[in-house]
This record gives sequence, C-alpha cells and structure tokens, in this order.
Amino acid sequence: MRHVLLAVPALLMAADLMAAGSAAEGWKTYRSEKFGFELSYPPDLEFKVYVDGSAAEIRDPKTGHSLLQLDVWPHDECPRQAAGVSAREIGIERAKAVTQTDGDDGSSSCGDPMTVRETVSAHGVKIYEVVLTCEREHFEESDDGTVVGRPVKTREGKKRPTYFADISPSWAKRVLSADPAGVDPRMQPAKQKLPSALARRILGTLRTFPIEQPDVVCIEELQHRGFTVGSPPANKP
Repeated sequence: MRHVLLAVPALLMAADLMAAGSAAEGWKTYRSEKFGFELSYPPDLEFKVYVDGSAAEIRDPKTGHSLLQLDVWPHDECPRQAAGVSAREIGIERAKAVTQTDGDDGSSSCGDPMTVRETVSAHGVKIYEVVLTCEREHFEESDDGTVVGRPVKTREGKKRPTYFADISPSWAKRVLSADPAGVDPRMQPAKQKLPSALARRILGTLRTFPIEQPDVVCIEELQHRGFTVGSPPANKP
C-alpha cells in the first residue's frame, strides 16, 4: 500500500508549529503520568479522562458536545509489536482500523489512498495529520434477496483531518490519536466542531517525558528466556 507524504521543509515546519503550538496564557494543562505526555487546551473547554487515562475527550462544557476524541494506542503494558515497527506505522494502521464498520448490507472503512503530513510540536513531538479515503462495499441483490455478482465499491468522501502523535516510551512504540468531531463523511453532521487551526494548536503543545517501564513480565519476554507458556502436559498413566 502506498501512502503519500506531503514534504515540508523541516526548519519551516518546526518554526510554524512552535508559533502555533505555544499554549496561550491561561490555558489548562493535562498531564498523564502513566503514559508520559502532557498537552494544553483553552480554559473554556473541558478535558475528560476515561479508561485509566487511555481514552479522553476535549469537550465544550456549555453544550456537552465532544470536540476531540483522544486515544492512547496501544495502551496495554505488554504490546505485541513486530520488530522494527515505527510509531508512524502504528498510527496509520490505527487510524484506518477505527473506521471499520460492518452491517447486514455490507461494510465501510476509510484508508488508502491517503495523505500523511508530518509536523512537530513546540516541544519536538512528531505529529501526523492524516486524510483518508472512505469507501463502502456492498453486494447487489435481486428482488428475492439473492446476491448478484461481485461486491460493488463506492466512494463515500474523505475523512479529514485526523491526527496522531508519537508518544513512545523507551521500551515500546505508542501513539496518541486525536479524532475531531465531524470529520467522517459517513457520520451524521456534528452539532459542534473544533476548528482545525485550534486542533493543531492544541496538539502543538504536546510534550513527552520519561516514564518507568512497568514492573511486569510479559509473555514474549518469558518466551525469549526459553520458558514455555501454556498448560502443563497431562500426566500419563
């Protein structure tokens, strides 16, 4: 699969984000001690955290509308990752996976062709802005409900923009996804949207900091040490 990367000169890119990503005076800051990141947001908005900090949303407390859905991925302490995988690869696959919907009349998802624009926060965190192509696949049916022919694919517009950032700790690759309300053309129009410029400015405040590796022993680590993970063999009579 091909992804188109829109290249931007690194120095200009960093300068733009440092200007746009600086938190204004009075902005609030959320800090995740578990996942090692913090970001700031306007004081008139609300930051709600769910599922032990792996999910959150920024919303308008006056209307109750969610404006930006946040998701840490992978959030478990022993993520199964292929050797050499990058945060960019994980973020792209996650951005595509969360769009999958299935129904009796077919399925729908957003993915390739896509564009990926890489920027950097004011504190050096890599941020990716993604535009995905949405497509529906369904089978034509006769009047009696019999499937006729091959599946039919139709375009359903572009999901734009959605974001993810590289918040990887030293021992694993991890991303923070940020999905603004109203960017998926397959959904009902959002009652309230977060302006793209403000979404970029919020993400531009992202900062990461070192966190300790959890004191757990993962299955993969045991296997690397030569242990066999599974049920013990049954005793022979």
